[in-house]
Amino acid sequence: MMKKLLFIFLAITVLTVNGCSGSADTPGSGAGSSHNPTAGSKQQELVVAGQEIAASLDPVKPLTSSYLRNIGAAEALFRVNAKGEVEPALAKSAKALDPVTWEIALRPEARFWSGKSIDADAVIASLERSRSLDLQAKPFLDELTFTKADDYILHVKTSRSHLQVPLNLSYYQTVIHAAEAGYDAPGTMDLSGMYKVTEFIPKQKMILERNENYWGTKPVIPRIVYEEISDDQTRVLSALSGRSHVALNIPVTGLAQFKDHREARISATPAANTQTIYLNLSRPQLKDVRVRQALSWALDRDELVTLAAEGQSTPVSTWLSSNPAFAEARSAVYPKYDPEKAAQLLDEAGWTPGADGTRQREGKPLTIRLMTWGGDKALGEALQGQWSRLGIHAEVQHGDYSLIQTARKSGDWDASIEAWSTFGDELTLLAGQYGPQSSANYGGYRDEVTNQLLAQLAEASNQAERHKLALQINERVALEAPVISLFPRPQLTAVSRKLQGFEDHFRQFENVVNAKLSLDPK
Repeated sequence: MMKKLLFIFLAITVLTVNGCSGSADTPGSGAGSSHNPTAGSKQQELVVAGQEIAASLDPVKPLTSSYLRNIGAAEALFRVNAKGEVEPALAKSAKALDPVTWEIALRPEARFWSGKSIDADAVIASLERSRSLDLQAKPFLDELTFTKADDYILHVKTSRSHLQVPLNLSYYQTVIHAAEAGYDAPGTMDLSGMYKVTEFIPKQKMILERNENYWGTKPVIPRIVYEEISDDQTRVLSALSGRSHVALNIPVTGLAQFKDHREARISATPAANTQTIYLNLSRPQLKDVRVRQALSWALDRDELVTLAAEGQSTPVSTWLSSNPAFAEARSAVYPKYDPEKAAQLLDEAGWTPGADGTRQREGKPLTIRLMTWGGDKALGEALQGQWSRLGIHAEVQHGDYSLIQTARKSGDWDASIEAWSTFGDELTLLAGQYGPQSSANYGGYRDEVTNQLLAQLAEASNQAERHKLALQINERVALEAPVISLFPRPQLTAVSRKLQGFEDHFRQFENVVNAKLSLDPK
Protein backbone atom coordinates (compact mmCIF):
# COMPACT_ATOMS: atom_id res chain seq x y z
CA MET A 1 0.00 0.00 0.00
CA MET A 2 2.80 2.44 0.87
CA LYS A 3 4.53 1.66 -2.43
CA LYS A 4 1.30 2.50 -4.20
CA LEU A 5 0.98 5.70 -2.21
CA LEU A 6 4.54 6.67 -3.07
CA PHE A 7 3.60 6.39 -6.75
CA ILE A 8 0.71 8.75 -6.12
CA PHE A 9 3.02 11.18 -4.34
CA LEU A 10 5.51 11.12 -7.17
CA ALA A 11 2.78 11.72 -9.71
CA ILE A 12 1.05 14.55 -7.95
CA THR A 13 2.11 18.13 -8.54
CA VAL A 14 0.86 21.67 -8.48
CA LEU A 15 -2.93 22.08 -8.29
CA THR A 16 -4.56 24.97 -9.77
CA VAL A 17 -6.63 27.29 -8.27
CA ASN A 18 -9.67 29.33 -8.89
CA GLY A 19 -8.50 32.87 -8.79
CA CYS A 20 -4.76 32.02 -8.67
CA SER A 21 -3.33 33.55 -11.80
CA GLY A 22 0.14 35.04 -11.90
CA SER A 23 0.57 38.78 -11.87
CA ALA A 24 2.21 40.51 -14.80
CA ASP A 25 5.12 42.89 -14.62
CA THR A 26 4.11 45.12 -17.53
CA PRO A 27 1.71 47.74 -16.14
CA GLY A 28 -1.34 48.24 -18.30
CA SER A 29 0.23 46.37 -21.21
CA GLY A 30 -3.13 45.97 -22.92
CA ALA A 31 -4.22 49.55 -22.48
CA GLY A 32 -2.75 50.79 -25.71
CA SER A 33 -4.42 48.28 -28.04
CA SER A 34 -5.68 49.84 -31.25
CA HIS A 35 -9.21 48.40 -31.23
CA ASN A 36 -12.07 50.58 -30.03
CA PRO A 37 -15.14 48.66 -28.83
CA THR A 38 -17.21 51.84 -28.79
CA ALA A 39 -16.70 52.60 -32.46
CA GLY A 40 -19.31 51.05 -34.73
CA SER A 41 -18.87 47.37 -33.80
CA LYS A 42 -19.47 47.30 -30.07
CA GLN A 43 -22.31 44.79 -30.42
CA GLN A 44 -19.97 42.52 -32.36
CA GLU A 45 -16.96 42.43 -30.04
CA LEU A 46 -16.60 41.21 -26.46
CA VAL A 47 -13.64 42.75 -24.64
CA VAL A 48 -12.21 40.78 -21.70
CA ALA A 49 -9.43 42.22 -19.54
CA GLY A 50 -7.30 39.97 -17.37
CA GLN A 51 -4.59 40.63 -14.83
CA GLU A 52 -2.52 38.32 -16.99
CA ILE A 53 -3.01 36.36 -20.21
CA ALA A 54 -1.08 33.47 -21.64
CA ALA A 55 2.58 33.62 -22.57
CA SER A 56 2.11 30.63 -24.89
CA LEU A 57 -0.52 28.98 -27.08
CA ASP A 58 0.47 25.43 -26.14
CA PRO A 59 -2.05 23.91 -23.67
CA VAL A 60 0.69 21.98 -21.87
CA LYS A 61 2.57 25.13 -20.87
CA PRO A 62 1.96 26.51 -17.33
CA LEU A 63 -1.55 27.98 -16.98
CA THR A 64 -2.01 28.31 -20.76
CA SER A 65 -4.89 25.83 -20.83
CA SER A 66 -6.77 27.90 -18.25
CA TYR A 67 -6.53 31.06 -20.35
CA LEU A 68 -7.63 29.17 -23.47
CA ARG A 69 -10.52 27.57 -21.65
CA ASN A 70 -11.89 30.67 -19.97
CA ILE A 71 -12.01 32.54 -23.27
CA GLY A 72 -13.89 29.77 -25.11
CA ALA A 73 -11.02 28.38 -27.21
CA ALA A 74 -10.47 25.06 -25.44
CA GLU A 75 -12.66 22.32 -23.97
CA ALA A 76 -12.26 19.24 -21.79
CA LEU A 77 -14.27 16.03 -21.84
CA PHE A 78 -16.36 17.28 -18.92
CA ARG A 79 -17.20 20.56 -17.23
CA VAL A 80 -18.46 21.56 -13.77
CA ASN A 81 -21.56 23.73 -13.69
CA ALA A 82 -22.22 26.57 -11.26
CA LYS A 83 -23.93 24.14 -8.87
CA GLY A 84 -20.79 22.00 -8.63
CA GLU A 85 -22.21 19.19 -10.79
CA VAL A 86 -20.05 17.45 -13.39
CA GLU A 87 -21.57 17.53 -16.88
CA PRO A 88 -20.49 16.03 -20.23
CA ALA A 89 -18.76 18.44 -22.63
CA LEU A 90 -16.71 16.83 -25.42
CA ALA A 91 -17.76 13.55 -23.86
CA LYS A 92 -21.30 12.38 -24.54
CA SER A 93 -21.66 10.29 -21.39
CA ALA A 94 -19.75 8.36 -18.74
CA LYS A 95 -20.52 5.37 -16.54
CA ALA A 96 -18.65 3.23 -14.02
CA LEU A 97 -18.41 -0.38 -15.20
CA ASP A 98 -16.84 -1.58 -11.93
CA PRO A 99 -14.93 0.04 -9.02
CA VAL A 100 -11.83 0.63 -11.16
CA THR A 101 -13.20 0.96 -14.70
CA TRP A 102 -15.09 3.76 -16.43
CA GLU A 103 -16.52 3.91 -19.92
CA ILE A 104 -16.63 7.28 -21.66
CA ALA A 105 -18.62 7.78 -24.86
CA LEU A 106 -17.43 10.58 -27.15
CA ARG A 107 -19.51 12.78 -29.45
CA PRO A 108 -19.09 11.68 -33.11
CA GLU A 109 -20.05 15.19 -34.23
CA ALA A 110 -17.23 16.91 -32.31
CA ARG A 111 -14.39 18.30 -34.41
CA PHE A 112 -11.14 20.17 -33.96
CA TRP A 113 -10.78 23.52 -35.70
CA SER A 114 -9.00 21.72 -38.54
CA GLY A 115 -12.04 19.51 -39.09
CA LYS A 116 -10.31 16.44 -37.68
CA SER A 117 -12.59 14.13 -35.70
CA ILE A 118 -12.23 14.10 -31.92
CA ASP A 119 -12.24 10.32 -31.66
CA ALA A 120 -10.76 7.93 -29.12
CA ASP A 121 -7.29 8.01 -30.69
CA ALA A 122 -7.22 11.82 -30.67
CA VAL A 123 -8.42 12.06 -27.08
CA ILE A 124 -5.90 9.52 -25.80
CA ALA A 125 -3.06 11.24 -27.69
CA SER A 126 -4.06 14.59 -26.18
CA LEU A 127 -4.28 13.32 -22.61
CA GLU A 128 -1.02 11.41 -22.89
CA ARG A 129 0.73 14.53 -24.21
CA SER A 130 -0.62 16.50 -21.25
CA ARG A 131 0.46 13.77 -18.85
CA SER A 132 4.03 13.76 -20.16
CA LEU A 133 4.55 17.50 -20.66
CA ASP A 134 2.26 19.36 -18.24
CA LEU A 135 3.20 19.07 -14.56
CA GLN A 136 -0.12 20.61 -13.57
CA ALA A 137 -2.01 17.87 -15.42
CA LYS A 138 -0.28 15.00 -13.65
CA PRO A 139 -2.44 14.92 -10.48
CA PHE A 140 -5.53 14.41 -12.62
CA LEU A 141 -4.08 11.89 -15.10
CA ASP A 142 -1.44 9.78 -13.39
CA GLU A 143 -3.95 7.47 -11.73
CA LEU A 144 -5.69 6.84 -15.04
CA THR A 145 -4.94 4.42 -17.89
CA PHE A 146 -6.73 5.04 -21.18
CA THR A 147 -7.57 2.44 -23.81
CA LYS A 148 -9.62 2.58 -26.99
CA ALA A 149 -12.69 0.34 -26.91
CA ASP A 150 -14.18 1.68 -30.16
CA ASP A 151 -13.71 4.72 -32.38
CA TYR A 152 -15.81 6.80 -29.99
CA ILE A 153 -15.56 4.77 -26.76
CA LEU A 154 -12.80 5.05 -24.14
CA HIS A 155 -12.18 2.75 -21.22
CA VAL A 156 -10.41 4.26 -18.24
CA LYS A 157 -8.74 2.11 -15.59
CA THR A 158 -8.03 3.75 -12.25
CA SER A 159 -5.22 2.90 -9.85
CA ARG A 160 -7.63 3.00 -6.89
CA SER A 161 -11.27 2.19 -6.39
CA HIS A 162 -14.13 4.63 -6.76
CA LEU A 163 -12.09 7.43 -8.29
CA GLN A 164 -14.47 9.95 -9.90
CA VAL A 165 -12.95 10.02 -13.37
CA PRO A 166 -15.32 12.64 -14.87
CA LEU A 167 -14.31 15.07 -12.12
CA ASN A 168 -10.60 14.51 -12.83
CA LEU A 169 -11.22 15.08 -16.54
CA SER A 170 -13.12 18.32 -15.96
CA TYR A 171 -10.08 20.36 -14.90
CA TYR A 172 -8.64 22.88 -17.32
CA GLN A 173 -5.31 21.04 -17.38
CA THR A 174 -7.04 18.21 -19.25
CA VAL A 175 -8.27 20.24 -22.24
CA ILE A 176 -8.38 18.21 -25.44
CA HIS A 177 -6.08 19.35 -28.22
CA ALA A 178 -4.71 17.82 -31.41
CA ALA A 179 -1.45 16.31 -30.15
CA GLU A 180 0.28 16.44 -33.54
CA ALA A 181 -0.43 20.14 -34.17
CA GLY A 182 2.06 22.95 -33.72
CA TYR A 183 1.36 25.50 -31.01
CA ASP A 184 3.79 28.23 -31.93
CA ALA A 185 1.27 30.35 -33.85
CA PRO A 186 -2.53 30.75 -34.16
CA GLY A 187 -2.52 29.25 -37.66
CA THR A 188 -0.99 25.95 -36.55
CA MET A 189 -2.75 25.32 -33.24
CA ASP A 190 -5.75 22.96 -33.24
CA LEU A 191 -8.32 23.03 -30.44
CA SER A 192 -12.08 22.48 -30.36
CA GLY A 193 -13.66 25.54 -28.75
CA MET A 194 -16.42 27.82 -29.96
CA TYR A 195 -13.85 30.56 -30.63
CA LYS A 196 -10.66 30.28 -32.70
CA VAL A 197 -7.51 32.25 -31.94
CA THR A 198 -6.62 34.46 -34.91
CA GLU A 199 -4.05 36.82 -33.41
CA PHE A 200 -1.75 36.48 -30.40
CA ILE A 201 0.82 38.72 -28.76
CA PRO A 202 2.19 36.89 -25.69
CA LYS A 203 1.12 38.47 -22.40
CA GLN A 204 -0.51 41.36 -24.25
CA LYS A 205 -3.46 40.46 -26.43
CA MET A 206 -5.38 37.57 -27.97
CA ILE A 207 -8.01 37.99 -30.71
CA LEU A 208 -10.57 35.24 -31.26
CA GLU A 209 -13.24 34.77 -33.93
CA ARG A 210 -16.33 32.60 -33.76
CA ASN A 211 -15.73 29.02 -34.91
CA GLU A 212 -18.38 28.75 -37.62
CA ASN A 213 -17.93 24.97 -37.72
CA TYR A 214 -18.31 24.51 -33.97
CA TRP A 215 -19.92 21.19 -33.11
CA GLY A 216 -22.10 22.62 -30.30
CA THR A 217 -24.23 25.71 -29.82
CA LYS A 218 -22.59 28.56 -31.71
CA PRO A 219 -21.94 31.72 -29.69
CA VAL A 220 -23.93 34.88 -30.31
CA ILE A 221 -20.96 37.27 -30.19
CA PRO A 222 -18.66 36.76 -33.19
CA ARG A 223 -15.41 38.25 -31.90
CA ILE A 224 -13.48 38.46 -28.63
CA VAL A 225 -10.56 40.66 -27.65
CA TYR A 226 -8.73 39.27 -24.61
CA GLU A 227 -6.09 41.62 -23.27
CA GLU A 228 -3.69 41.85 -20.39
CA ILE A 229 -4.03 44.86 -18.11
CA SER A 230 -1.76 44.05 -15.20
CA ASP A 231 -2.23 47.28 -13.26
CA ASP A 232 -5.21 46.87 -10.92
CA GLN A 233 -6.56 50.42 -11.13
CA THR A 234 -6.19 50.54 -14.90
CA ARG A 235 -8.23 47.34 -15.11
CA VAL A 236 -10.88 48.86 -12.82
CA LEU A 237 -11.08 51.98 -14.96
CA SER A 238 -11.35 49.87 -18.10
CA ALA A 239 -14.51 48.27 -16.68
CA LEU A 240 -15.95 51.49 -15.30
CA SER A 241 -15.47 53.30 -18.62
CA GLY A 242 -17.23 50.54 -20.55
CA ARG A 243 -14.08 49.73 -22.51
CA SER A 244 -13.98 46.19 -21.09
CA HIS A 245 -17.13 44.11 -20.84
CA VAL A 246 -15.53 41.65 -18.40
CA ALA A 247 -12.58 42.49 -16.14
CA LEU A 248 -11.10 39.70 -14.04
CA ASN A 249 -9.34 39.89 -10.67
CA ILE A 250 -10.78 43.19 -9.54
CA PRO A 251 -8.95 44.19 -6.32
CA VAL A 252 -11.03 44.52 -3.18
CA THR A 253 -9.77 48.09 -2.87
CA GLY A 254 -11.72 48.92 -6.02
CA LEU A 255 -15.10 47.67 -4.81
CA ALA A 256 -16.43 51.06 -3.75
CA GLN A 257 -16.04 52.43 -7.26
CA PHE A 258 -18.61 49.95 -8.60
CA LYS A 259 -21.36 50.76 -6.12
CA ASP A 260 -24.50 51.66 -8.13
CA HIS A 261 -22.33 52.31 -11.19
CA ARG A 262 -24.24 52.60 -14.45
CA GLU A 263 -21.61 50.81 -16.60
CA ALA A 264 -20.57 47.76 -14.59
CA ARG A 265 -21.44 45.53 -11.66
CA ILE A 266 -19.37 43.17 -9.53
CA SER A 267 -19.78 39.39 -9.58
CA ALA A 268 -18.57 38.09 -6.21
CA THR A 269 -19.42 34.39 -6.23
CA PRO A 270 -17.40 32.71 -3.44
CA ALA A 271 -14.50 30.62 -4.69
CA ALA A 272 -13.50 27.25 -3.27
CA ASN A 273 -9.91 28.12 -2.48
CA THR A 274 -7.88 29.09 0.56
CA GLN A 275 -5.59 32.07 0.89
CA THR A 276 -2.58 30.27 2.37
CA ILE A 277 0.82 31.16 3.79
CA TYR A 278 3.33 28.47 2.77
CA LEU A 279 6.29 28.16 5.15
CA ASN A 280 9.77 26.97 4.23
CA LEU A 281 10.42 24.28 6.84
CA SER A 282 14.12 24.16 6.01
CA ARG A 283 14.63 27.63 7.50
CA PRO A 284 16.10 27.41 11.01
CA GLN A 285 13.45 29.56 12.69
CA LEU A 286 10.60 27.56 11.09
CA LYS A 287 11.79 24.04 11.84
CA ASP A 288 10.22 24.19 15.29
CA VAL A 289 6.49 23.36 15.12
CA ARG A 290 5.89 25.64 18.11
CA VAL A 291 7.05 28.66 16.11
CA ARG A 292 4.79 27.72 13.20
CA GLN A 293 1.83 27.22 15.52
CA ALA A 294 2.54 30.55 17.18
CA LEU A 295 2.47 32.29 13.80
CA SER A 296 -1.05 30.92 13.29
CA TRP A 297 -2.37 31.64 16.80
CA ALA A 298 -1.08 35.21 16.47
CA LEU A 299 -3.37 35.99 13.52
CA ASP A 300 -6.66 37.82 13.91
CA ARG A 301 -8.32 36.38 10.81
CA ASP A 302 -11.42 38.55 11.17
CA GLU A 303 -9.21 41.61 11.01
CA LEU A 304 -7.34 40.18 8.01
CA VAL A 305 -10.63 39.73 6.13
CA THR A 306 -11.53 43.34 6.89
CA LEU A 307 -8.14 44.86 6.06
CA ALA A 308 -7.12 42.69 3.12
CA ALA A 309 -10.43 41.54 1.63
CA GLU A 310 -12.74 44.47 2.37
CA GLY A 311 -14.94 42.04 4.31
CA GLN A 312 -15.57 39.98 1.15
CA SER A 313 -14.63 36.62 2.66
CA THR A 314 -14.91 34.36 5.72
CA PRO A 315 -12.05 33.37 8.06
CA VAL A 316 -10.84 29.76 7.94
CA SER A 317 -8.09 28.10 9.94
CA THR A 318 -7.68 24.90 7.92
CA TRP A 319 -6.90 24.53 4.23
CA LEU A 320 -9.71 22.23 3.05
CA SER A 321 -12.48 24.11 4.86
CA SER A 322 -13.01 26.64 2.04
CA ASN A 323 -14.61 23.73 0.18
CA PRO A 324 -18.32 23.89 1.16
CA ALA A 325 -18.31 20.13 1.77
CA PHE A 326 -15.79 20.60 4.61
CA ALA A 327 -17.10 23.82 6.10
CA GLU A 328 -17.33 22.22 9.56
CA ALA A 329 -13.52 22.47 9.81
CA ARG A 330 -13.33 26.24 9.35
CA SER A 331 -12.39 26.88 12.99
CA ALA A 332 -10.66 23.59 13.74
CA VAL A 333 -7.30 23.67 15.60
CA TYR A 334 -7.19 27.50 15.80
CA PRO A 335 -10.71 28.44 16.91
CA LYS A 336 -9.86 32.01 17.88
CA TYR A 337 -7.25 34.73 17.83
CA ASP A 338 -5.02 33.93 20.82
CA PRO A 339 -1.87 36.09 21.11
CA GLU A 340 -1.27 34.83 24.66
CA LYS A 341 -1.06 31.24 23.39
CA ALA A 342 1.25 32.39 20.60
CA ALA A 343 3.54 34.18 23.06
CA GLN A 344 3.65 31.12 25.33
CA LEU A 345 4.71 28.86 22.45
CA LEU A 346 7.47 31.24 21.39
CA ASP A 347 8.72 31.49 24.97
CA GLU A 348 8.84 27.68 25.15
CA ALA A 349 10.77 27.59 21.87
CA GLY A 350 13.37 29.98 23.31
CA TRP A 351 12.33 33.10 21.41
CA THR A 352 12.00 35.76 24.11
CA PRO A 353 11.48 39.54 23.80
CA GLY A 354 14.61 41.69 23.74
CA ALA A 355 14.99 45.24 24.97
CA ASP A 356 13.33 46.63 21.84
CA GLY A 357 10.47 44.09 22.02
CA THR A 358 11.76 41.97 19.14
CA ARG A 359 11.97 38.28 20.03
CA GLN A 360 15.46 36.83 19.98
CA ARG A 361 17.24 33.56 20.57
CA GLU A 362 20.99 33.30 21.03
CA GLY A 363 21.30 36.94 20.01
CA LYS A 364 19.48 36.54 16.69
CA PRO A 365 16.09 38.19 16.02
CA LEU A 366 13.05 36.17 14.98
CA THR A 367 12.48 37.26 11.38
CA ILE A 368 10.05 36.20 8.67
CA ARG A 369 10.43 37.33 5.06
CA LEU A 370 7.00 37.07 3.43
CA MET A 371 6.74 37.15 -0.37
CA THR A 372 3.45 38.37 -1.90
CA TRP A 373 2.24 38.99 -5.45
CA GLY A 374 -0.81 40.10 -7.42
CA GLY A 375 -3.54 41.56 -5.24
CA ASP A 376 -2.02 40.36 -1.96
CA LYS A 377 0.01 43.43 -1.06
CA ALA A 378 -2.53 44.64 1.52
CA LEU A 379 -2.70 41.15 3.02
CA GLY A 380 1.06 41.03 3.39
CA GLU A 381 1.09 44.37 5.16
CA ALA A 382 -1.73 43.28 7.50
CA LEU A 383 0.17 40.10 8.39
CA GLN A 384 3.30 42.12 8.99
CA GLY A 385 1.43 44.32 11.45
CA GLN A 386 -0.13 41.42 13.36
CA TRP A 387 3.11 39.46 13.70
CA SER A 388 4.97 42.58 14.82
CA ARG A 389 2.62 42.82 17.83
CA LEU A 390 4.11 39.53 18.96
CA GLY A 391 7.69 40.77 18.59
CA ILE A 392 8.32 39.07 15.24
CA HIS A 393 10.24 41.11 12.68
CA ALA A 394 8.31 40.52 9.45
CA GLU A 395 9.54 41.80 6.11
CA VAL A 396 7.18 41.89 3.11
CA GLN A 397 8.51 41.58 -0.43
CA HIS A 398 5.80 42.29 -3.03
CA GLY A 399 6.46 41.65 -6.71
CA ASP A 400 5.89 39.44 -9.70
CA TYR A 401 5.04 35.77 -9.16
CA SER A 402 8.22 34.80 -11.00
CA LEU A 403 10.20 36.13 -8.02
CA ILE A 404 8.47 33.59 -5.78
CA GLN A 405 9.17 30.80 -8.26
CA THR A 406 12.84 31.77 -8.46
CA ALA A 407 13.15 31.96 -4.67
CA ARG A 408 11.63 28.51 -4.25
CA LYS A 409 14.06 27.00 -6.72
CA SER A 410 17.00 28.49 -4.85
CA GLY A 411 15.54 27.76 -1.40
CA ASP A 412 16.01 31.42 -0.41
CA TRP A 413 12.58 32.18 1.05
CA ASP A 414 10.76 32.02 4.38
CA ALA A 415 7.08 32.35 3.49
CA SER A 416 4.84 33.08 0.50
CA ILE A 417 1.13 33.38 -0.21
CA GLU A 418 -0.99 31.46 -2.72
CA ALA A 419 -4.59 30.28 -3.01
CA TRP A 420 -5.06 26.86 -4.64
CA SER A 421 -8.44 25.29 -5.31
CA THR A 422 -9.95 23.02 -2.66
CA PHE A 423 -12.64 21.62 -4.97
CA GLY A 424 -12.17 18.10 -6.29
CA ASP A 425 -11.13 14.58 -5.35
CA GLU A 426 -10.00 14.59 -1.71
CA LEU A 427 -6.91 12.44 -2.17
CA THR A 428 -5.74 14.33 -5.24
CA LEU A 429 -6.12 17.65 -3.43
CA LEU A 430 -4.56 16.66 -0.11
CA ALA A 431 -1.74 14.54 -1.49
CA GLY A 432 -1.04 17.26 -4.03
CA GLN A 433 -0.46 19.74 -1.22
CA TYR A 434 1.06 17.56 1.50
CA GLY A 435 2.47 14.42 -0.13
CA PRO A 436 6.25 14.28 0.47
CA GLN A 437 7.15 14.47 -3.24
CA SER A 438 4.43 16.84 -4.42
CA SER A 439 5.55 20.07 -6.05
CA ALA A 440 2.76 22.03 -4.34
CA ASN A 441 4.34 20.98 -1.03
CA TYR A 442 6.56 24.02 -1.33
CA GLY A 443 7.95 24.01 2.19
CA GLY A 444 9.08 20.37 2.27
CA TYR A 445 6.49 19.01 4.73
CA ARG A 446 7.28 15.43 5.80
CA ASP A 447 5.02 13.82 8.41
CA GLU A 448 4.54 10.09 8.93
CA VAL A 449 1.08 10.46 10.48
CA THR A 450 -0.10 12.48 7.49
CA ASN A 451 1.40 9.91 5.11
CA GLN A 452 -0.39 7.06 6.87
CA LEU A 453 -3.71 8.91 6.73
CA LEU A 454 -3.19 9.61 3.02
CA ALA A 455 -2.54 5.89 2.49
CA GLN A 456 -5.81 5.07 4.26
CA LEU A 457 -7.64 7.65 2.16
CA ALA A 458 -6.26 6.03 -0.99
CA GLU A 459 -7.91 2.74 0.03
CA ALA A 460 -11.21 4.13 1.34
CA SER A 461 -14.18 2.72 -0.57
CA ASN A 462 -17.12 4.86 0.53
CA GLN A 463 -17.72 8.58 0.67
CA ALA A 464 -18.41 8.77 4.41
CA GLU A 465 -15.05 7.16 5.20
CA ARG A 466 -13.28 9.38 2.68
CA HIS A 467 -14.84 12.49 4.20
CA LYS A 468 -13.79 11.48 7.71
CA LEU A 469 -10.20 10.76 6.67
CA ALA A 470 -9.96 13.98 4.68
CA LEU A 471 -10.99 15.93 7.78
CA GLN A 472 -8.38 14.10 9.85
CA ILE A 473 -5.63 14.94 7.35
CA ASN A 474 -6.83 18.52 7.12
CA GLU A 475 -6.67 18.96 10.90
CA ARG A 476 -3.36 17.12 11.26
CA VAL A 477 -1.75 19.49 8.75
CA ALA A 478 -3.19 22.53 10.52
CA LEU A 479 -1.73 21.26 13.79
CA GLU A 480 1.72 20.69 12.27
CA ALA A 481 1.42 24.07 10.51
CA PRO A 482 3.55 23.72 7.38
CA VAL A 483 1.01 26.19 6.03
CA ILE A 484 -1.23 28.79 7.64
CA SER A 485 -4.76 29.08 6.28
CA LEU A 486 -6.47 32.47 6.29
CA PHE A 487 -9.63 32.86 4.18
CA PRO A 488 -10.95 32.11 0.69
CA ARG A 489 -9.48 34.59 -1.74
CA PRO A 490 -12.20 37.00 -2.92
CA GLN A 491 -13.16 36.31 -6.52
CA LEU A 492 -14.28 39.64 -7.94
CA THR A 493 -15.17 40.09 -11.59
CA ALA A 494 -16.48 43.32 -13.13
CA VAL A 495 -19.24 42.68 -15.64
CA SER A 496 -20.72 45.26 -18.01
CA ARG A 497 -24.41 45.94 -17.46
CA LYS A 498 -24.75 45.65 -21.24
CA LEU A 499 -23.56 42.05 -21.19
CA GLN A 500 -26.36 39.52 -21.01
CA GLY A 501 -26.01 35.82 -20.14
CA PHE A 502 -22.91 36.04 -17.95
CA GLU A 503 -22.77 33.06 -15.56
CA ASP A 504 -21.52 33.58 -12.01
CA HIS A 505 -19.38 30.54 -11.17
CA PHE A 506 -17.26 29.42 -8.23
CA ARG A 507 -14.64 28.47 -10.83
CA GLN A 508 -15.02 31.79 -12.67
CA PHE A 509 -11.50 31.68 -14.05
CA GLU A 510 -12.49 28.69 -16.19
CA ASN A 511 -15.97 29.93 -17.09
CA VAL A 512 -15.86 33.48 -18.43
CA VAL A 513 -17.25 32.81 -21.91
CA ASN A 514 -20.40 30.91 -22.83
CA ALA A 515 -22.43 30.67 -26.04
CA LYS A 516 -25.38 32.68 -24.68
CA LEU A 517 -23.45 35.88 -24.05
CA SER A 518 -24.83 38.87 -25.90
CA LEU A 519 -24.38 42.64 -25.78
CA ASP A 520 -27.35 44.93 -25.34
CA PRO A 521 -27.19 47.52 -28.15
CA LYS A 522 -28.60 50.24 -25.86
